[in-house]
Amino acid sequence: MPFGVFGSLKISVVTVCLNAVLTIEKTIQSVICQDYKDMEYIIIDGQSVDGTLEVIRKYKSINGVKIITEKDTGLYNAMNKGIDVCSGDYVVFLNSGDVLIDSEVLSKIAGQIEEKTINGKTAGLVYGNVIKIYECGSRMEKYPGRYTVFKLLMMGKMPCHQAIFTKLDVLRKYRFDESYKICADFDFLLRCLHDRIRMEYIDVDVSKVDCVMGISSQKANLDRMRAEDDRSIKRYYPVCYLLMWPVKRVVRRIAR
Repeated sequence: MPFGVFGSLKISVVTVCLNAVLTIEKTIQSVICQDYKDMEYIIIDGQSVDGTLEVIRKYKSINGVKIITEKDTGLYNAMNKGIDVCSGDYVVFLNSGDVLIDSEVLSKIAGQIEEKTINGKTAGLVYGNVIKIYECGSRMEKYPGRYTVFKLLMMGKMPCHQAIFTKLDVLRKYRFDESYKICADFDFLLRCLHDRIRMEYIDVDVSKVDCVMGISSQKANLDRMRAEDDRSIKRYYPVCYLLMWPVKRVVRRIAR
């Protein structure tokens, strides 16, 4: 079963997973139903033992689907493996349990990227909207505005990577720093911002994001996540870090 209609940009969707038998199939289904043909879907499994592999292998004969199963050293090691094998112009990472919003979203994204071409050059990174799913309900998140990404990062936040489409050459240049266990995507985006990689907001609802089971969504990981965010900000924007630290410290004490 091939994907749908052709476009002029190739998009790579990458899902990394480990023991995700309860969530992986809905993610796969949301990708293979896309009406955009110039895409590939790469699934990287860390040698699951719970039945995940059996689910994934049902889709191995679909044109455009590539399955890699081997041990990794963590989430970002697996994501870097995805970068190494991708062949698309742009890449988006979709976690197991997350889903693309509808069957036309990649077509919309490709069209928006082309609309934002300047002097023959497309943005290094484009990002859209997500719907975050919590135990108590859902919430739409959208971050328009020229300086929005900078302000978010300084507060220890970021647009969800499930709605970020990044040029493959940018990913291969910067990659994910595997010394970060929870926030390498935050650090990646901060480095791109620091080096003035062109970023564009597109008002397209991209995905529904699982904020119940995700690693960064777990309260037990909050302190480590904050420490990793602070480490990255301190390294690339030390003045901002020093100016904001007193306020952050007070806010975090109140939030406990």
